Amino acid sequence: MAFEGFPQGGLAFLRDLAEHNERDWFAAHRSLWDSEIVPAMLEWCGALAKRLRDVMPGLVFLPRVGGSVHRLNRDTRFSRDKRPYKTHVAALLWDGAEKHDSPGVYLHVAPGEVIFGGGIYAFEEARLDRWHKLLHSPASAERLQSALAAAKRGGLKLEICEKLQRPARGFDPEGPRAELSKYKGLAVVKRSRPAAWLHTTQALDRAEAVARAYAPLHAWMRDELCR
Repeated sequence: MAFEGFPQGGLAFLRDLAEHNERDWFAAHRSLWDSEIVPAMLEWCGALAKRLRDVMPGLVFLPRVGGSVHRLNRDTRFSRDKRPYKTHVAALLWDGAEKHDSPGVYLHVAPGEVIFGGGIYAFEEARLDRWHKLLHSPASAERLQSALAAAKRGGLKLEICEKLQRPARGFDPEGPRAELSKYKGLAVVKRSRPAAWLHTTQALDRAEAVARAYAPLHAWMRDELCR
């Protein structure tokens, strides 16, 4: 089926889930999740991956929950918050062998906010070391700044990932890369309020526009950070 928009009842389902975040309620109401929300998210991801083949030919689309569409269940093992379910829907298309250690395109829908963006939210240790080395390389740092500028022109902003309190070792606190050296991940996002567009094919158009603004940064990560 072609993507026609996020389901009309999807936001109401997520709002109700926030109020009744318990397994019995979800079991009694999960039909909307299974029959409408998951299929729509899969159609959205598949259509977006096809549209982006010219700029991100290596994007992986795994058409299942636990693949490109994130599970709704929360991992509560190490959290004080024991609510069993997330109250948003999210999906990821990634470009590499490891889903969480590769640059990717991110979709996120919640009752009060829609997020489109891309990047790597948290670097593995070896990736963090390479990040710092690349910031010391004038040519690589210049390409990175150009990519970040392209994302900014497209309305994307740096996401607040985990950061060091001070510039990384070897960086002048007053130097041009000092702030970037604090980042332990790199992602850019555009946030919007849900409106009628979300339930139409405009949602695909908007996600594509954001992904194309992010594309130069994606290419930098693919070519230099994750090679």
